[in-house]
Amino acid sequence: MMTRPHPFTPALGCVLTLAVLGLAAPRPVAADEALYYLLSAQDIGCLQAHAEEYAPKGGQTRFITLAECGGAQATGGSLLDQVLNSAPDITASDASAEAPDTVVALTAADFDCLARLELPQEAALVAFYPESCDVEPR
Repeated sequence: MMTRPHPFTPALGCVLTLAVLGLAAPRPVAADEALYYLLSAQDIGCLQAHAEEYAPKGGQTRFITLAECGGAQATGGSLLDQVLNSAPDITASDASAEAPDTVVALTAADFDCLARLELPQEAALVAFYPESCDVEPR
């Protein structure tokens, strides 16, 4: 008695697997979506006022907790000096409401950009785009 080969051959299985994986793969983020920090007018004003003293040397990045902006703790030390050994504050937030960022990570070039930007006067929230050196009222 002769048996017929199963129509699902290994080669066909590989093709189908690749097709399914291709459909299930996440889509890449659009290249035109620029990264930004959402900041209150007060926070971006503070960063701008202290840009010269906050700017890190060389190619380093400075992490600044915006609640501490202008204080002695924000001008020196590392982010690790500000970390507490405690449980995180986990609260549910309204996904539809835009809340300002609480920490920023900026390079010397980002601070140079901030120092020369003209900030919108009537905006409660501002989107700061470090790569394009631009601000947009929100």
